[in-house]
Parts: sequence; structure tokens; C-alpha cells
Amino acid sequence: MPHERNAWDALLRTPPARSHLIQIYNDDEVLVRAVAHFVGSGLASGGAAVVIATPEHIAAVTSRLSATGVTARANVQGAFIAVDAEQCLTQFMRDGMPDRDAFRSVTESMLTRLRDAGYRDIRLFGEMVNILWRQGDEATVRLEKLWNELLEEYGVSLLCAYRIDPVAAELRKGLLHQISRCHTAAFSETDDLPVKTAAEKAAEDRDRRRVRSA
Repeated sequence: MPHERNAWDALLRTPPARSHLIQIYNDDEVLVRAVAHFVGSGLASGGAAVVIATPEHIAAVTSRLSATGVTARANVQGAFIAVDAEQCLTQFMRDGMPDRDAFRSVTESMLTRLRDAGYRDIRLFGEMVNILWRQGDEATVRLEKLWNELLEEYGVSLLCAYRIDPVAAELRKGLLHQISRCHTAAFSETDDLPVKTAAEKAAEDRDRRRVRSA
């Protein structure tokens, strides 16, 4: 099962290194709350953050963070980077698929900038996958796997988000299963969405094997 609300909030506040989290939502307020909590907690503790999102979501998240003064301090200290998701995608998409070398060039330039400024605790939020999943199944899964390579190498944490209603989830159940298994933890406002992370799928498989061998 996806994480319960309290556990999810705690995970957003203090994600382990290399965490790849997924927020399933159908209400922008839910998304903005989660991203602001994830990013703001990192900035407040002296870390840095990269937000790759639509201009509307960037504005909503920064507005919420500004109320606490977090973004003002982060901007002065060079700890906060905001990038338009559509524009970012155009920099590494080739013939409808993410190009690994181009993706690494784009993302590593941001991480290097923050590391050169002295930051080691870096959190990223990205909704490029939300744009891709409406366009192509293979490209979406490919991008998630490229993110996992980057997380493993750099030890940073990432929050992804997908806007999905129950009808779309049922129609694209197979893809949603593939996507969720690329993540370490998931949360959905709707309990009946088919979201299972790799760890949860592995646990189910172990249970089935135990039942068959009993």
C-alpha cells in the first residue's frame, strides 16, 4: 500500500539519500503542499533544491515558501534553482525519447552548480515525467530510469508527481505499475489507484513464493 499521510509527510521532511518518491494527485493544492514541504524542509535545514515544473506550479510553490522566508534566504545563498519543465525536456529529448548523455548534461550542470556552492543535501522535484506520460509510455519509463541512475551516483533525493484520476489509472494500469516500480515510496490521495513501488512488489512476490512452497 502507498504510505499513509503522516508517514508520507515525515518522508517528505527527511528523505533518505537516493530516495525516489512519487506523489499521485488530482488536485493542484495537494501537489503544491507536498512539493513545498519536501523542498522547504531541505532548504530550512541548510540544503539546496531544484524545482523542475510548470511555470504555474513553480509560482505556487515559491509563493507558499515565501511566506516562511525560506526562498528569500535560499535565493541569496544560491541554494534554489527553478526550471521550466517543458523547456528542460526540449534540451534532452531526441526523436521522442530521452537521450541519456543530453539528460546527464542538463541535470549534472545544476547539481554541479549547487555542489560547487558547498551544498551536499540536495533535493529535486520534477514533473517532466508527468508531461511525458501523457505522450508516450516508453519515454516515461526511460526518464524514470535515468533519474535512478543519477540518484545512485549523486546521492540526492527526488520527488516526482503524476496527475492521475482513477479512470486514467485504470486505462493505463500497466504503465502505472512500471512507473511506480521505479520509485522507493509512493503516496496517492486515492486509495484504489494501482501504485506499488519496487519494494512492495518484491514483498508481494516473496509472499506468493512462501504460499506456493507451504
